[in-house]
Amino acid sequence: MKTRFIALTTTLLCFVAGLSHAQQLVKGKISDEKDGSPVSFANVLLLKQDSTYIIGTTSDINGTFTLSNPANENSILSVSYIGYESACLPLNSSRNPQEEIEVQLKQSAIHLSEVTIQARSVIIKNDRKIILPNEEQIKMSTDGTDILRKMQLPRIMVDPTSGEITMSGSGTVQLRVNGVEVTSAEIASIPPADILRIEYHDDPGVRFGGADAVIDYITRRKESGGNANGVLFNSIGGKRTSADDRLALKYNFGKSEISANATYVKRKSDWTREYDEKLIFPDHEVHRVEVGEPTPFNKSILAGNLNYSLMEKDRYFFNAQLRYTYNDFPNGYEDRRSTLYTSESDVPLTISDHTVEKSKSPALDLYYQQNLSNNQLLIFNVVGTYIDTDSRRTYQEKRDNLLETDIMSHINGDKYSIIAEGIYEKKAGQGKITAGMKHLQAYTNNEYAGTTIADVSLRQAESSVYAEYQGRAGKWGYMANVSGIRLYYSQKDTHTEKYTWQSSARLAFEPSNNLYFRYRVNLRNQTPSLAAMNDVEQAIDAWQVRRGNPDLNIFHTLGQSFTAGYHKGAFGVDVLIGYEYEFKPIMESVFLDNGTFVRMYENQKSFQDLSAEATFTIKPWKNHLSLSVTPRIERFFSKGNTYRHTYTMHEVRANLDFTYNNWMANFTTITPPRSMYGEQMMKSDQMYTIMAGYKKSSWSIMAGVLNPFTSEYKTDNRNWSAIIPVTSKIHTSNNRSFLVKFAFNLNYGKQFKGGSKRTNNTDMDSGIMQGGKG
Repeated sequence: MKTRFIALTTTLLCFVAGLSHAQQLVKGKISDEKDGSPVSFANVLLLKQDSTYIIGTTSDINGTFTLSNPANENSILSVSYIGYESACLPLNSSRNPQEEIEVQLKQSAIHLSEVTIQARSVIIKNDRKIILPNEEQIKMSTDGTDILRKMQLPRIMVDPTSGEITMSGSGTVQLRVNGVEVTSAEIASIPPADILRIEYHDDPGVRFGGADAVIDYITRRKESGGNANGVLFNSIGGKRTSADDRLALKYNFGKSEISANATYVKRKSDWTREYDEKLIFPDHEVHRVEVGEPTPFNKSILAGNLNYSLMEKDRYFFNAQLRYTYNDFPNGYEDRRSTLYTSESDVPLTISDHTVEKSKSPALDLYYQQNLSNNQLLIFNVVGTYIDTDSRRTYQEKRDNLLETDIMSHINGDKYSIIAEGIYEKKAGQGKITAGMKHLQAYTNNEYAGTTIADVSLRQAESSVYAEYQGRAGKWGYMANVSGIRLYYSQKDTHTEKYTWQSSARLAFEPSNNLYFRYRVNLRNQTPSLAAMNDVEQAIDAWQVRRGNPDLNIFHTLGQSFTAGYHKGAFGVDVLIGYEYEFKPIMESVFLDNGTFVRMYENQKSFQDLSAEATFTIKPWKNHLSLSVTPRIERFFSKGNTYRHTYTMHEVRANLDFTYNNWMANFTTITPPRSMYGEQMMKSDQMYTIMAGYKKSSWSIMAGVLNPFTSEYKTDNRNWSAIIPVTSKIHTSNNRSFLVKFAFNLNYGKQFKGGSKRTNNTDMDSGIMQGGKG
């Protein structure tokens, strides 16, 4: 099997190398005439002698470009970019196609603020969209997260209160700054004036590690001096308490940059949980109705990072980052106090369920990038992570103040992991070859005390090799990649070793600068979580337990998506149709074992997800007013070993943003996760925020309200198990709150462009299995 794995690796590398083919090319590099810095994403056009359009493209991040020249005749190369004078160069048909053209642009003598520039704000590439922020967005955004919300990207959702960046359909979003993997707090700390553009990889390649979307901020960096910025975003009045506070510092000296970032998050409120469930035994049935009382929920998160980078332009880039996160949940989200009425007794039970959890996680991330000749690049990345978790749960049932059920759980978990990756990239004509290797080694030890006593140790190793080729032919773009993977797990005296592969391909067509079509197909592997594989059993209540399953297998997902978009002037529309089919997915099973209902994850038959959404954007008043509306529909098909379920969900998201002079206001809908998987459905109410404020160059203040239309917020959960169906409702009656946000930004020093880190390796899975009811 190992021989086949090595053979597959060799075949993959040879395959992608053979995809590159010679073309009649026009290639060159665009730079600033004054300082020689590359001019990224300049418009490059190839014209006939009579100025008739032949073909066009944009320069990449290094200022380089490549065009296919189908016309065997003299032509004109036209280059333009905002803030520079346009350049036109005659090209002779007899020129050497391998000769690289040097284009130097002269900065425009007219200051940008003195003119109104009509240019494309969205540049569409094969695998991403490049969004250029307009002057009004830069001027009126309070931080890096706020400017992303104002851009109203399709599928991307920005919570204006927490700054959390998510996407529709519960996909994973990867965040970067100049290619460096970062947290949402680091995104928020970016001064809007430093943002040159945002690269939205809505169809990311293989080296992004399975992310569904990648958002990369391309920013200016300083030669000297520093920057200090921060936000105080807090609720005032009412019973709901929230705080999202942040402080960021950065200092530049020569080739080096050092920065630090600290974030504090606080959430405190009361939740009421109510359950209606049936326990169906072979010979009888028990009906249980649980009426809840307001129960505290309380969490605090303190996170910080210290970063150092060293760069020599066009040669190398080194980045070292130390991250630390501390979570303190004195009252868990699943805590509850309630009264339980059952059909088997006239005397109700009182229930108390309380969880306390603390965790700390330091991580060290080392990255090195070496630029080589002939458009080649080497990247090395090593990340070490430690996760320490302490979780305690107490569950009690009393009847007439007499204790009938007493469940105690204390889990102490330690996980050590290291992730190493090496990447090679080479540009070949209008294409790019990417190849890499990645390895994960992890050790987890969980000690269970209380009602259940166990000591579980797991060892995990994952190795992969991958290769990808992206190319372009005229108005068509294409991509293909393939990965070979080795998986290894061990627990106690048993171990599992498996080999598999995954692949994806994309075809794109851009008939004009304003219109695009894209189709993609993916074959991915999904590995079971360490928590689900724990060989341990945890009590949920008097009748139910949660049991780990060390025999879980990886499963495959076949995904297909079709996207199309049109952007011109003040109007834009983006459409997405997606379909996923999971083979043997890991979903929950419920069965009766010696009078106890057991909940355990197993490989089931199949799961299907069909979704469609369209994002409409319009700017009816120049850049002062913008509106985005997204209707979405999703249909789920769940086929277990003993069950079948279907469900349809609908939602509409909206974002309205207004700015004029120094005044600003916005309205945003916040859509919590909504999903159906296995036999479980979760659907939460949408939330709304209205904010208004005033902004100056170095500070801003805003005030508003969360959920202005209703003070109640609820979540509806259902489990359609044939032997223990459950309907649960979780709600709070004090969710309306008034918000105040103060932001400041102070900076000084000259500016230069920085290097880019291009990997994203992090470990957030603690490996602990909890026994909560959910």
